[in-house]
Amino acid sequence: MTVDNRNAEPHSGGISIGTMHGSAVAQGAHAKAVNVVQGTADASDLLAAVTSLREQLSTLGELDAQLAAAQGEIAATGEIAPGRLEWLRDRVAIGAAAATGLATAGQAAEQLARLLGGQV
Repeated sequence: MTVDNRNAEPHSGGISIGTMHGSAVAQGAHAKAVNVVQGTADASDLLAAVTSLREQLSTLGELDAQLAAAQGEIAATGEIAPGRLEWLRDRVAIGAAAATGLATAGQAAEQLARLLGGQV
């Protein structure tokens, strides 16, 4: 709960809250405060999304390192080693993985927003 009442002046017989997020307040003998968080997320869904995103990002980092090495080989020798060429060929599908990674990032953002009560 966040309450900011620095500039709040209480009214006679009441309460005054300047700014409040993520909570509820009630006053009086029969008052009832209810704080409803909408769209809660299952932590296992968030864990799966974060894990998948990390896997996708690590794959992109590995590809970048291999491309940099290939670039250096080509600049130095005018050729690329057959093994590296095969490795790169086998991972040309990384473009699809990158698109999947972006979708995974969206899923992780959605799960995080649910945990924050729907705030994006």
